[in-house]
Amino acid sequence: MQFNIMYDAAKQGYPAWHLNGIGLALVCVGLLLLLAPDFMQRLLPHGLQGKARRIFSWFFLCFALVAALFTFRGTTQSYDAAAAALRDHRYSVVEGSVTNFVPMPYGGHAQESFVVGGRKFSYSDYILTGCFNNTASHGGPIRPSVFVRISYTGNCIVRLEVAQ
Repeated sequence: MQFNIMYDAAKQGYPAWHLNGIGLALVCVGLLLLLAPDFMQRLLPHGLQGKARRIFSWFFLCFALVAALFTFRGTTQSYDAAAAALRDHRYSVVEGSVTNFVPMPYGGHAQESFVVGGRKFSYSDYILTGCFNNTASHGGPIRPSVFVRISYTGNCIVRLEVAQ
């Protein structure tokens, strides 16, 4: 039987660049507040003044740096673990037809789930992870009765292959 690889954590790439872009933008705003006080005074003439503005600028910059670092590390940790599991061959494999398929509604608020070979999987594309999480309502390949081969560790699908 021939399979098409639909997801491979090691080849997928880091999934959350957009969040890190937001963090970087906040750090830039913090630097502007701190390093360009005249510009910020013109931009926000009725805001905090003097020492209060400077204290707020430092607080904002520090908060933005910490938030950006935690977001980056939090989002890369799952991706790194999934890619390492594939690289180091630390995963289990199950193969069979998809049963008990429960799709996620388009607007979210629930996880998609299904069973293959007695093993239940659940995920949502509203949860950032390095694991497979592309729901059927958003174009994902999992459907009832589809024959799949899944490489996984815990509930993390690190490789998904669908039979042709």
